Amino acid sequence: MHRISIIIPAFNSQDYIAETIDSILEQSFNDFEVLIVDDGSTDKTADIIGGFDDPRIRYFYQDNSGRPSIPRNRAIREAQGDVIFIFDSDDLMLPNKLRDTLTALDSQPTAGMVFTGFACIDEAGEVINSDFLAPYETLQRLTKIKISDDAWLIESKTALQGLARSNYVGTSGVAIRRDVFDKVGLFDEDVRNADDFIMWQAIASQFDLIYLPAIYHQYRVRSGSISLRSIEERAPSIIKAIDKMKSFHQHDQTSLAILDGKIARYYHEMGYSYFKQYQLGKARQAFRSARRIKPNNDSLFYMLMSYLPAPAIQWLKKIKPQNR
Repeated sequence: MHRISIIIPAFNSQDYIAETIDSILEQSFNDFEVLIVDDGSTDKTADIIGGFDDPRIRYFYQDNSGRPSIPRNRAIREAQGDVIFIFDSDDLMLPNKLRDTLTALDSQPTAGMVFTGFACIDEAGEVINSDFLAPYETLQRLTKIKISDDAWLIESKTALQGLARSNYVGTSGVAIRRDVFDKVGLFDEDVRNADDFIMWQAIASQFDLIYLPAIYHQYRVRSGSISLRSIEERAPSIIKAIDKMKSFHQHDQTSLAILDGKIARYYHEMGYSYFKQYQLGKARQAFRSARRIKPNNDSLFYMLMSYLPAPAIQWLKKIKPQNR
């Protein structure tokens, strides 16, 4: 039985999975297992994983679920370690991540989760952002308690309020005590994305967090990632996820207002995207939803405009510059 379980959901990961596994096997701390749940890959992912001769690597195959929460949850159920590290199949683990994270977590019994700094790389492995979290004002402004030269404790209430404003936690930077899942549950399988953001808030609602600012992994930005899809594709799932997050902030009216503002904004952005495509019925419905949650003049204006026929809107767009 190993101290650490590293869980990796994988889907058609043949281009990067070997490099990811190598980066883990090169860690200075080696009392770990790696659980890779293949979510129905149709490429050579399985063959590449099978080429590693290391008993610490455990491979599971399942039919495609279409969402990362399901393979993550299966890996957690199979995990034997008392600390769960979450990692993506195309990211790279940097030296001493396991050792330093575990040291920090062991020093603070009230903490349920550790998260670290990280860099961003492109598909070719070139660094495109050397410290992704450095400009995150929400994170930098949170009150922190210094627990060592390179580790900070963020108390539960403070961490949760910050997460209402922005997601300052990188998924591959996370380590969670195994027994935390017994109290907060597993990843939400009802949403297509943002299941990790929901989980961070579930944990912060009951446990302190530890932040290690040093760079301990490289997050690979890929052209097919969810964040690069159109807003009308992403918004419904994000809205559903944010609505679920509200359950962790029921006694904090400021945080609830922030979350409602986010929902209204996503409805507005979805409506504007439909409006530009002259899908006026869908646009009107989205603007109406935005105003129902948080009334604003922009949504009202475009909702009224959506009642016009498309040719009239096109004509107004043409004459608008002449009136400036």
